[in-house]
Amino acid sequence: MAARAPTGRIRRKPPKKAASTRVLRGLAVLTLLAAVAVGGGLIWLWPRCSGASCPSVVALREYTPPQASRVLDRDGRVLAHLAPERRIVIPLERIPAKVAGAFLAVEDKRFFEHEGVDYRRAMGALVRDIQTMSFRQGFSTITMQLARNVFPEHLTREKTLKRKAWEIVLARQIEKEFAKDEILEMYLNQIYLGNGLYGVEAAAHGYFGKPAVELDESEAALLAAIPKAPSTYDPRRNVAAAVRRRNLVLLQMADAGLISPIEAQDARSEPLGLTPPQEARGAAPYVVAAVRRELRERFGPEADNAGYIIRTAVDRDLQRTAETALREQLASIEDDELGNFRGASCSDGEIADARRCLQGLFVAMDATNGDILALVGGRDYASSQFDRVYQARRQPGSAFKPILYATAISAGIPISTQLVGPGSTDFEGGYQPADHVADSLSLDLREALRLSSNRASVALGERVGVQPVIQTARSLGITTRIEPYPSTFLGAAAVMPLQLVAAFTAFANEGIRSAPRLILRVEDADGEVLYQAPVAQKLAFTPEAAFLTTSLMREVVDHGTGYPARAAGLRYEVPAAGKTGTTNESTDAWFVGVTPDIAAGVWIGFDQPRTIFSGADGSKLAAPLWGRILGKYYASRPTPAEWAPPANVVSATIDRASGMLATAGCGPADIRDEWFIVGTEPVEYCPLHPEPGIGGWFSRRVRDLGELFGGERDTATFVPRQRPGIRR
Repeated sequence: MAARAPTGRIRRKPPKKAASTRVLRGLAVLTLLAAVAVGGGLIWLWPRCSGASCPSVVALREYTPPQASRVLDRDGRVLAHLAPERRIVIPLERIPAKVAGAFLAVEDKRFFEHEGVDYRRAMGALVRDIQTMSFRQGFSTITMQLARNVFPEHLTREKTLKRKAWEIVLARQIEKEFAKDEILEMYLNQIYLGNGLYGVEAAAHGYFGKPAVELDESEAALLAAIPKAPSTYDPRRNVAAAVRRRNLVLLQMADAGLISPIEAQDARSEPLGLTPPQEARGAAPYVVAAVRRELRERFGPEADNAGYIIRTAVDRDLQRTAETALREQLASIEDDELGNFRGASCSDGEIADARRCLQGLFVAMDATNGDILALVGGRDYASSQFDRVYQARRQPGSAFKPILYATAISAGIPISTQLVGPGSTDFEGGYQPADHVADSLSLDLREALRLSSNRASVALGERVGVQPVIQTARSLGITTRIEPYPSTFLGAAAVMPLQLVAAFTAFANEGIRSAPRLILRVEDADGEVLYQAPVAQKLAFTPEAAFLTTSLMREVVDHGTGYPARAAGLRYEVPAAGKTGTTNESTDAWFVGVTPDIAAGVWIGFDQPRTIFSGADGSKLAAPLWGRILGKYYASRPTPAEWAPPANVVSATIDRASGMLATAGCGPADIRDEWFIVGTEPVEYCPLHPEPGIGGWFSRRVRDLGELFGGERDTATFVPRQRPGIRR
């Protein structure tokens, strides 16, 4: 019998064919839906506008470049143009082939082949974006970049599909309206090349101090390296990144046949060779550079050319005085007039290496509102654009001590408290700092700060505690790292110089710290206010603590380590208070001080800390400079009124050694008038100098009875004495 075929299995084949058909139909539907979705997305994304709001590429023929923003001083006079001649338009024939070719090689190799959009490059970018699941790979042609530069209101810097669609539309329109050479010429004259420079001619002058026609291969490549990311490849700020990008451009120039491989290799080893920036050629260069930084942070990189009016409180005369005085003081140090200086002299001739130069800073603020009146961030902006006022972090040494003393006074510790020496209460701290003050001297708060005793300051700090001192520093606006170590009492924690000077405004301003303000107001070309800086203030400690601490610092200036400020020309009629500061190995010299209306600071040292000279300190180097600058400032201005004691402050005549109320037995050299916050003043009389004779015995008994029954004692009025000379 013949075998029969399994007919049941044969009948199952048609369903497989039906299933395949259904899959194909499903794929077709999905493809159609995807096409509809893509089409709908393109319709939604595709740029649409009507009327006058549409960008007109024809208007490129009459395009007017933006105008430079202006920086004004406190009197409304122009301090600087942020972008003078920052865009210099030249014809294409005056742009060397290697310069134009460098941009073509790195930005748009097929510029002369496409019609505004390089679709081959766009597809490659799309594939790479899909592979990396990002939107980082760009495909902008030179024409698209030109559209982005001249129509910023339609083409923002955001990486969006809508913006890219606008670029494509405008690029195609530009290509229809203009010849390739015209487009390339407009591009090379409009492209932003960082630091407020637009176009290759302005950039050639701005970076190299010469026209584009004189640029060599390395310089041309550097300019072409910048447009991809002007901030990232800024050759003044990010040298290493700029060099890497320049070297890549050189390789692409060699691949394109613009230069030979040997020329590319030689150019890769060339230094950048930048000339001093625009700020160095005008007035107040560090001020202008700081204004530019803040302006760009608030309004973006193109703010230099937005036609803004930037108002500051800079006092042109004080600024000029400070710049000159700082240079002269540094020259005196280098000439061994103040000590045995053995560093490189940078006062004569061209500076070969700015890193070896002795540096300094000066900054002055209005103590009542924080307005920056003068700012000198270094000795020479042309050789070093590093702004030490804003960008440095240095140990302040003893210039930090007023913060400790203010904390102690706020905690109720009277100025008359004996800290070290006979009559003091020894502290149990393990930190024993070096000190130039003899151990045998008995020091209260006033004498300790006047002589800048380290032992006494640590003794005071042990009474107060390091955390309250750190908290006071924070309340005064100091944001840098402060470790909770005893050395903090002596200024071991690095600070930003501007923050330290701003902290001192609280001593001049009844305990209220004023935040620094460089830019007061920004207006557009029509005078409309775009930004108004607020007066930012904070109560750091009580008016009583501020007044008493300031009285201690007045002693420093009039009779202590800060007396050279007086000797240098600051009249006694001008109330002044401050503190010197010196760090280990004489690497930093400071003086920070206040008058009733100004807080100002001076620092001198090397950027890489090293000894200035043996024995260099704030008293020798910084205080005289501070005194000369402020002395000249007040020579032509009204003398400010004295600080008035708050209502909760009283004065009393005390015995220096005991800190108690003086008696008739205390000699003239033993007594002084002292300030106290009510409730902290002494109530007992000096036991070291009892009044002689039966009359003295009788007087003491009467006082004892008066105190027993709650009688009030007399207090004297404290009048500062003007004693010439320095007492050490």
